[in-house]
Amino acid sequence: MTGGLFLGDDAVLPTSGHFPDSQDQRNTVRGRLRYQATSRFWVAGGIQYDTGLPFDFEGTYDQALAEYGQQVVNRINFPLGRIDPSFQVNASAGADIYTSDRLKTKFPIDGQNLTNVLDIIDFGGLFSGNAIGPSRSFAMRLTTNF
Repeated sequence: MTGGLFLGDDAVLPTSGHFPDSQDQRNTVRGRLRYQATSRFWVAGGIQYDTGLPFDFEGTYDQALAEYGQQVVNRINFPLGRIDPSFQVNASAGADIYTSDRLKTKFPIDGQNLTNVLDIIDFGGLFSGNAIGPSRSFAMRLTTNF
């Protein structure tokens, strides 16, 4: 769906009150450090902290529990109307396997969300529904440039 505010003939626009901005992220901290251990080997680590977005769920706690499950509901603060904060740790390491004037081969290893927190990005959003970040994951690549 793209753009606009679609109102019917019987729509009433409130002149007072408050509704949460769906992207009202209070605090976000992200950081990453990389250390070049040798000319061919590096390590890196990063953190990410998000305080959680607001949500407006029309149902009850028990309805949310039945629909989304205990694991998701545990990360929601219904009295405050906000998703609980999340803290994630990421790490990477890599090596230059072979380097010449014509060819470069690298082998990086990445670990994302090492704390394995259930990262609820959005809860009951109007257009997106629930958005849940990926769980702990690892990736290895072998890349060659020539």
